[in-house]
Amino acid sequence: MKKNLIIAACGMALAISAAHAQPAYKFIPSSQQKVVPNKNGFYAQFMLSQPKSGAAMITSRDKSGEAEAHADWVDHIFVQEGGATMILGGTIAQPREVGPGETRGSGVSGGKSFVMHPGDYVYVPVNTAHRMILSPGQTIRYAVVKARP
Repeated sequence: MKKNLIIAACGMALAISAAHAQPAYKFIPSSQQKVVPNKNGFYAQFMLSQPKSGAAMITSRDKSGEAEAHADWVDHIFVQEGGATMILGGTIAQPREVGPGETRGSGVSGGKSFVMHPGDYVYVPVNTAHRMILSPGQTIRYAVVKARP
């Protein structure tokens, strides 16, 4: 199941790339997918592909993320290992712009909570508040494809 999710995420990333005159194919074996901690300490990540139309990456977390919303892309999230609670919708608390079209904040109010497990898929539309929350000791690994609508 885990391999199927990785293949699906990579396939979507490749389709995005092909539509924009990028190389016709790309193959990255799992043995080369080494996640590297992000400078903010919220997650570790490996970038699979980053064409102009979006990005595909593998992300690993052992901490809850900030609330966020993206004005320019949608997220397709494929849970590979572990789990977390995803809050979708609602309003970002204490919002701040961290980059063009990127809003972050301390939490989400008024959203709906979903418990995520391996094999689950989550679609996050443009401008939708969302936050991934992990309980103490909990971890999650997921593939995410960010695409421009």
